[in-house]
Amino acid sequence: MNKCKIYVEGIADQKFIADFISFHYNVSMIKAKFEDGEQIKNENLIDIEGKDSLYAVTPLLKINSAKNISNIIIFDADDKIESRRKELQDFKNENDIKFNFFLFPNDKDNGELEDMLVNIINSENKGIFDCWDKYENCLKEISSYMTLPAKKQKYMLIWNLCTEKQNLKRKK
Repeated sequence: MNKCKIYVEGIADQKFIADFISFHYNVSMIKAKFEDGEQIKNENLIDIEGKDSLYAVTPLLKINSAKNISNIIIFDADDKIESRRKELQDFKNENDIKFNFFLFPNDKDNGELEDMLVNIINSENKGIFDCWDKYENCLKEISSYMTLPAKKQKYMLIWNLCTEKQNLKRKK
């Protein structure tokens, strides 16, 4: 099997990819518990902490290419998939680096990981969104000074709830 290194924008992307690989390919990703939550510790699945940090890993990408290790970059398309695609292609050409890339949510539409998660969640778990919306509305009523969880946090918490439920079903 060819070796590859997967570079993602953040912890949420890293967790999703690790869960996906573990579930579909039965390849375990090493997980470690830290005070601020669970993190993936795997030299083949790297959180580069934002798309703008891609330049910081340029030397690693070049080393991998020289060693015939495939580089895979998985980022959010955000609001302009064609711009993001062009940015990555330009980066690739400017730095003479080999890599493949995939843009969330589906490599053809604008969006991000969280948009994909909303679309793939099991229908029996969709009610969690209603509960979460009520929770957010309650917080808004209590105080306008409260900071609501970011979209990424919201969907990753829901994803964790749903995958934990699935994992418990599989273990029984």
